Amino acid sequence: MVVVTILIMQLYWMYGSSRVYTISPDAYQFLATNDQVAGGQSRSSIRVEDGKAILSCELVKSANYAWPYCGVSIGLTDKIFEGMDLTHFHTVKMNIDFKQIDRPESPRMRFYLRNFNSAYSLPDNEYTQKYNGLEYTPGSGGGSIDIPIENLQVMTWWLADNKVSIQHSAPEISNVTKVELATGSGHSEGKYQMTIHSIEFIGYYVSAEGLMFGLLLFWISLALIYSMIEIRRSHKLILHAHFRQDHLRKLNKELKEQNIHFAELANRDALTGAMNRHSIRDWLDIHYPATGHAGKRLSVLYLDIDHFKSINDLYGHAMGDDVLREFTMVALSALSASDRLVRWGGEEFVVFCPGRDNQDAAELAERIRHKVESHIWIHGDPLTTSIGVASLGDERVNEMLTRADEALYVAKQQGRNRVELSE
Repeated sequence: MVVVTILIMQLYWMYGSSRVYTISPDAYQFLATNDQVAGGQSRSSIRVEDGKAILSCELVKSANYAWPYCGVSIGLTDKIFEGMDLTHFHTVKMNIDFKQIDRPESPRMRFYLRNFNSAYSLPDNEYTQKYNGLEYTPGSGGGSIDIPIENLQVMTWWLADNKVSIQHSAPEISNVTKVELATGSGHSEGKYQMTIHSIEFIGYYVSAEGLMFGLLLFWISLALIYSMIEIRRSHKLILHAHFRQDHLRKLNKELKEQNIHFAELANRDALTGAMNRHSIRDWLDIHYPATGHAGKRLSVLYLDIDHFKSINDLYGHAMGDDVLREFTMVALSALSASDRLVRWGGEEFVVFCPGRDNQDAAELAERIRHKVESHIWIHGDPLTTSIGVASLGDERVNEMLTRADEALYVAKQQGRNRVELSE
């Protein structure tokens, strides 16, 4: 985001910091003005050559008007209520040559921005439009002059003549109707020429302060969004932790009940509560001795949790232990009271099913496989198991276990999450 901010600033200084509005004879009407409207006798005319407006002026003193002048009036709008808003511009760049033809002098000239405000201006009285301006010496051949708009002042004679209140005595450029150029005050009689090469208003599309404020708001908004995301994520983690605690509490309660149920079995696996090898060996010696088990049916299910190592790698051994406990409960929920679940080692379990033949054992194995696959596990990911099934024939129990292990191997080779029978 820092790079994006730097890029925005660079683009702003390259393309967005300067806005130019040109006032030219091609777009606006340039009219010659003089003091004849006030009873004077000065004369003026204007012509356009090669995109330049050239004013020819002759100042003549008159008994009827003591302040002879002539100039150029540039109308910006036909509707005085809908003038041009120049508040987004900070500089006016003017390239104007002004000289007195019959004397080697550098005369001064006046520049005005006329603003209409219904609070003090009258639609039928042009003189009531505010004079925002200044007087300066443009010279001849000197090129462009930059005038800061904030340096414009309201003419005191206009304030006095129109009895404008202090409230409205400051410069205003929000509804400019005209740009006016005129000869300076107190000029002597003679011939003058004003050549207007260009008038440009310079401003910002977006001010530097506005851009900085926008970027600040953007960063604050981004920080708030990030904070909300983090708060939401933390809330989910807390809920998940509470769910896990409740689940473990329930799991421990169920394990405790199962431990009570198998209280007669002295030796259990410390982690899962399932029988261990030592206890099942004693059980087998009693019910299925090496000799003398002819006619007794016994089947075994050899279970292996698929891809269990990835759980330890992704979530840690503590989560792996929780999954083993949960797997024990899921498997036990499918067994009858006579079945014996044994943790054989790691993620391997063996179910001894007395009284079941190969078909019954296979159906039980399929029920366990389905329960494991459809269960919602504590770590949030799916879990499956592969199962090998074998029934006791004219052989020892260890040989039956070997065949079940081989069937389990086939189930894994065939893609896991399946049951394979050893015929």
